Amino acid sequence: MRVLLLHPNDSLRRGPWASQRWDLVVDLAKSAQFSVDAWQEQMRCPVLRSESFRGGVEDVRAVRKVLSSGKDHLLDEEGIDWWELISLQLVPDALTLLPLSRLAAEIASFDELWATRTAWPVSALAILLDRSIRSFESSVLARPAARVRHYAGLSRRLSLAHIKEILLDKYDAGYQWRSRFATKPHRCTDPVVLVPSAYSNVSRMAAAYATMLPQLSFLMVATRQNARQLEPASNMQLRDLAAYAKPADSSAEVKSMIERWMELSADLSDLPGIRVLSRAGLLNPFPDWIRDGLSARDAWREVISREPVCGVLCGDDSNWYTRLPVLLASRRGIPGTDFHHGALDGVYLIKSLLCDVYLAKSQMERDYLVRVCGLPADKIVIAAPARGYIHSASRDEMPKATSAIFFSEPYEVAGMRAEEVYRELLPLLCRLARENNRGVILKLHPFESRTQRSRLLRDILTIDDRALVRIVDGPLTNDLMAQVWFGITVESTTVMDCLQNGVQCFLCGWLRLSPYGYVEQYARFGLGEVLQNAQQITTIPKRLEDFHNAPKTIQSAEADPAMLQRWLTFALASKGAVNPVS
Repeated sequence: MRVLLLHPNDSLRRGPWASQRWDLVVDLAKSAQFSVDAWQEQMRCPVLRSESFRGGVEDVRAVRKVLSSGKDHLLDEEGIDWWELISLQLVPDALTLLPLSRLAAEIASFDELWATRTAWPVSALAILLDRSIRSFESSVLARPAARVRHYAGLSRRLSLAHIKEILLDKYDAGYQWRSRFATKPHRCTDPVVLVPSAYSNVSRMAAAYATMLPQLSFLMVATRQNARQLEPASNMQLRDLAAYAKPADSSAEVKSMIERWMELSADLSDLPGIRVLSRAGLLNPFPDWIRDGLSARDAWREVISREPVCGVLCGDDSNWYTRLPVLLASRRGIPGTDFHHGALDGVYLIKSLLCDVYLAKSQMERDYLVRVCGLPADKIVIAAPARGYIHSASRDEMPKATSAIFFSEPYEVAGMRAEEVYRELLPLLCRLARENNRGVILKLHPFESRTQRSRLLRDILTIDDRALVRIVDGPLTNDLMAQVWFGITVESTTVMDCLQNGVQCFLCGWLRLSPYGYVEQYARFGLGEVLQNAQQITTIPKRLEDFHNAPKTIQSAEADPAMLQRWLTFALASKGAVNPVS
C-alpha cells in the first residue's frame, strides 16, 4: 500500500504529492473531519488523522512521569534543577510522540511510505518504525528549497518585530550582544516587587495588579521586547534583563554542568519515553541551553542583588527565562506570587508550583488547578486583577452590536493548519452575518501576522464575503467589545473577556488545540457554549435568545488590595529582611 505522511507544515491541496495516487494519507497535524472529507474527495483515498490517537490529559500525565526520570541530576550552584527547568521545552514534542507511537502500530511493514518532508514528526515516526521513509525532499536541491520555503513562510506569517525576537532568542539567548548596547540602570531606592515578563499579555495583567497597590513600587524586567508593549502603571518601572547581563562566563560551573549533562543524557537515552527524542536530535541543544541559561540566571542574580526586591510577581513560569527569578528569590527567602495571563495553565499538570501563593482569577481556574492539576488548595486564592484594562459594562450601556467576532489563534504553534480552520469557519460566519445584516471581525492574536492572515482571506473567501470581514490586531479594547454580537473561538482565553462584557462566546469543541482539558473545564463552569460541529454555527442566533437570562456559574472576585500587598511582601518582612510597605 502506498502511504503519504502529510507534514503539519504542508497542505494536501498543493505540492508535488497532490497530483499523485495514494492508497492512504496520514495527516500528522491536528485536523478536523472537514479537512478529511475534502481531502478524501480530492485524493480518492482514505485519510487517517494522527490526532485521533491522542489521549488528552492522561497523555500529559504520562509525559510528566517520563520527564521526571531526569530530576535531581543537574543541579547548579544555586540548587536549581536544570533538567526540570529546561525539559519543559520538550513537552510539546513528547506529547506528539505518544499518538505517533500508537499510529506506528497501524502501519504495516510492507507499506510503501512517503513523506512531504523529513522533519519532526516524520523523523520520529521513522525511528518508531525503524525504517527509512522516502521524501519529496530527497533530491539535492529539495532540502535547500524547503529551507527557503520555511523562512519565506515565517516572513509571511510573522511581523518583522516577531522575526527579530525569534532571531534574538536563537542567537543571543544569553544576552551577550544585547548587554553591550543596554544602558545600565540606576538602582531603585524604594523596595520593589519584581515582575519578570516575556510577553505583553503577561505585562498588561501584571500592570492591572500593580494599579491596585499605588503605594507599592513594581519593577518589570523584560526578557524580550514584546513584554514592553504596554502602558505601564504609574508605580511601575520598565527595564530590560539585558541591562543586568554580564560578558560570557566560561567558568568551571558551565563546564561541570555540561559534563554532567552528557552523563545524564546517556542515561536518559536508554529510557523508552526519551530514546526517540534523543535519536531525533531534540536533546542536542541542551548544552547551549545550559550555557545561555546560566548567563540568564546570572543576569537575574544581578537584578536581585542590586535592586531592593521585596517580592516577585510572576505571570508565566512555564517560560524558564521568567521562572528563573522565582527560583532565585525563593532561595533567598523572598516571597513569590504567581498568576497566569490566560484563563487556565495546563502545564501545571507537569511543572511544580514554586510560589507561596497563586492568584486565580475565578473559581473555574482554582477548581482546575486543584482538581485537575493536583496543586495544594491552601495555596490557590481567588484574586483577579483590576478590570480597568477591559471594562465590564452592562450591555444596556453599549451601542447595538454590529459584528460577530472570531478570536483567531496562532494555530501553527500547536501543529494545526490555520488555512483549514479558516476554510471551515469563516464562510459559515460570513453567511450567518449576511443573513442577519451584520459583519465579521477577525481579531488576531499578538503572534499572528495581519499580512499573512489577509492573504488567507483572499484565498479562501469570495469577494462578497471578504467585504463583510474586518481584521483587527492589537489589544482588546472597550470600543471593540461594544461592537460584538457574539464571539467564537477554538479555545482562546478571550472567552473570559466575553463573559465579563456580557457577550456570549462559542467554543469550537471539535477543533481542540491542546490536550490539557481547557474546553471541558470551560463547559464545566458554563464559560461559553461548546459547539460540537461547524454546522451548529447556523444555530447561534437561536442560542443567543436564551443567553442573557441564563445564570453565570463562574465566580470571580477582584483581589483585596490589603491581602495582595501581604502576599507580595509579608513573607519576607516577617523574616526581618525588609519592613512591609504600608
